[in-house]
Parts: sequence; structure tokens; C-alpha cells
Amino acid sequence: MFTISQIAETVNGTIDGNPDLSILGVCDLKNSSAGHLSYIGSDKYKKFFHQSKANAMLVTKNFTIEQNDKTLIHVENPAISFIEVVHLFHPQDPPSEQIHSSAVISPTAKIGKNVHIAPHAVLEDNVIIGDRVQIGAGSFIGKNTTINNKTIIYSNVSIYHDVIIGKHCIIDSGSVIGADGFGLVKDKNTYHKIPHIGRVVLQDSVWVGPNCCIDRGTLSDTIIGEGSKLDNLIHIAHNVQIGKNCAIAGQVGIAGSSILGDNVSLAGQVGIIGHLVIGAGSTVAAKSAVFQSIDSGSFVSGVPARNHKERLRQDVIINQLPDILNRIRKLEKPLPITEDNSIDIK
Repeated sequence: MFTISQIAETVNGTIDGNPDLSILGVCDLKNSSAGHLSYIGSDKYKKFFHQSKANAMLVTKNFTIEQNDKTLIHVENPAISFIEVVHLFHPQDPPSEQIHSSAVISPTAKIGKNVHIAPHAVLEDNVIIGDRVQIGAGSFIGKNTTINNKTIIYSNVSIYHDVIIGKHCIIDSGSVIGADGFGLVKDKNTYHKIPHIGRVVLQDSVWVGPNCCIDRGTLSDTIIGEGSKLDNLIHIAHNVQIGKNCAIAGQVGIAGSSILGDNVSLAGQVGIIGHLVIGAGSTVAAKSAVFQSIDSGSFVSGVPARNHKERLRQDVIINQLPDILNRIRKLEKPLPITEDNSIDIK
């Protein structure tokens, strides 16, 4: 339990109401509970203010509302401040700083300070583990791989050889980092697998969700830029380069050697063919198929992916086609002939 004044101090906010009000926890704006705190990030959620049972709200600095019966904390960004408050009420228990006896660790591996290695993890030759790294149960770290400080590897993650993972990264369970890409050469009717000697490089603060696959480069590296976040079930093929602070939703597939600029957003089930460039700041809508490079700052959608506003205009025209076709058919009908062989145009 924390008071409003304690919460406001944590988020550097300004109080409008009772600073001594005790808050039991945090809650969703709609599924709220008395004695709890929620937040309103923008004016479009104002309609839920009076419906909410929460006794306190994090709101923007210029937030106003009539008939206010709640204690408000005004902050710069309510969503970011709410994250801080969630951590306040639900702090993560630090892992035990120990290496389990069942872990298999090469004598040539270098382990940093305050590291947690869970049961049945495997660390091969010349692995380097930074300070305060956590490695979950059953995870595999291949030879010559480096994992930098304060990165979390959850259970049953497979990280192949020669992978570099930056600081403050998170890799969720089931993900595979550094397997060979789908590189083949066809000779007559036989496919020959191309050796992949490139690496995978995850820069600092990258989050890889569960069951993602990031393939190593053929000759050059596959790179995930600093601060980028990957949802579940994503495939990143060999030689792909993803810029900084990109957000990629579930079931996206990016084919080999494509490049994403900084701050690109890909919604769910987007497919991108190989050797394209997706310009910085672009957004690709869900289920889109990208067959050509995209300029920076674009918003595209559909199959094939095109400018979203143009696609909407085209959709309006397409929806009108049945009516237009009926009108054309009526115009094509022969005009009636009168008894004196003249045309009746009434």
C-alpha cells in the first residue's frame, strides 16, 4: 500500500486531491476497483472517467474534467508513469545469484558477477556472460557467444554459436537465435545448403518474444537494432538488418537481406520479401504483403502493400462497381421503337 504523495514523488507528478489517500494497487480503467489507481492517457478515454471505480488517476498535465470525485496526479506521460507505478506495487524479485549444480558450463566460459544460471542450462566453449545476466532452465548458449550485462534469457532458449547479445536484452522462452538461414543453391534437381558464417547481433535493450527465430547471416551479420521489440512467433531471415526502436507484431516474416530503418512498425502477419528497404518511420498495416521498397514515413496496407489512403479511395470505387455496372447495362439496352419507327426517348 502506498499513499498518493508517495506515488506522486515516484512519478514526479502534481497532486490534485487528497495526498494522504491510501492506494491498494493498480487497475485497468474499465475493470477497476475501489482503492486502486488507473490512468487516462488521452482525451478519448475521458468517457470512462466517471464509470471507473478507481479512486485515483494518472492524467496529463492539462487534463480537466467536470464533477471530479477522484484524486488526480498530473504527469507528462500517464502511460509511462503508470509503468513506474506498476513496478512500485509489483517489484520483480531478484533472482538468486547462483549457478545451479546441474548446469553444464565449459571451463573456458567466462562468467561475470552476480549471474544466475538455472538448472540444466548449457554454456559451451568461450562463452562470455556479463554481470547480472540471468539464464533460464534448459537454455543453450553456443560457443563463442557473448551475452552482455543485465540481459535475461528465459527457459528453453537456444542461442547458437558466435551470437552477440547486448545489454538489458530480454529473450523469451522457445526462441532460437543464430540458426542457419534458408540459403540454398539449386543444381539441376538438387538443393545444396549454403554455409552460413555470419552472426546474429542483438544490440542493447532488444526484446525478443516467445518462439521467435532469428537466422544468422550468410557472410554478413543479421542485426536487430537497439531498442527494437519483437512480439511472438516472428521469423527474421538471414542478413536482415532492423534499425533502432522498431516494433514488430506477431507472426511477421521478413525474408533475407531486407533492411528496416529506425522506428518502423510492422503489424501482425506482415510479410516482406527479400532485398527490400523499408524506410525509417514507416508503418505497415496487419496482413500486408510488401513486394517493393517503401519510402520513409509511409503508411501502407493490403496485398500488395500500397499507400493506405490511396487504397481506401480505391476500395470506395471498387465498392461502387456493382452499381456502376448496373447503370451501364441499363444504358446499353436498346431504346423502344414507336409505331412510326421513331425512337421513344421518354
